[in-house]
Amino acid sequence: MNKPYLQLYDYHMWANERVLNHLQSLPEGVFLQEVNLGFNSIAEVLGHLAAAEEVWFARIKEESPPSLVARPFANMEAARQYMSQLQTEHREYLTSAHDMGKVVTYHNTAGEVFQNSISEILQQVVNHGTYHRGNITTMLRHLGYKGIITDYIAFLRA
Repeated sequence: MNKPYLQLYDYHMWANERVLNHLQSLPEGVFLQEVNLGFNSIAEVLGHLAAAEEVWFARIKEESPPSLVARPFANMEAARQYMSQLQTEHREYLTSAHDMGKVVTYHNTAGEVFQNSISEILQQVVNHGTYHRGNITTMLRHLGYKGIITDYIAFLRA
């Protein structure tokens, strides 16, 4: 029953890993280079992605969420380790979740109360990741580098 949701999260993990691998193949300074295109650096985008995912999964687990402040990554390896551990924990939670239709009640960062199912929140996490991987591609192009394909169909073909 959870297989389609696990596949969706697997795509998210795969796409993030592809971006991290691609970034690691570029000169070291690219990760921290200031670009000021919505975010100040690629490191800041990844830090935001990590923070947002932590918040959403705390909501799924009906826990008090951490701050939505971007996690500070000093270098690519720190980002890779943090993201890998975070996503592994979240994948394990999703594997054990019995009811993806379960509705959870949570507060947004403005204190407003909302209710969504676990599956809806998972879709949010994946869509949010896709959006910000696009930000990273824009930043890379601005800096004179190519992006990397992270389309869902490419994941399915892999």
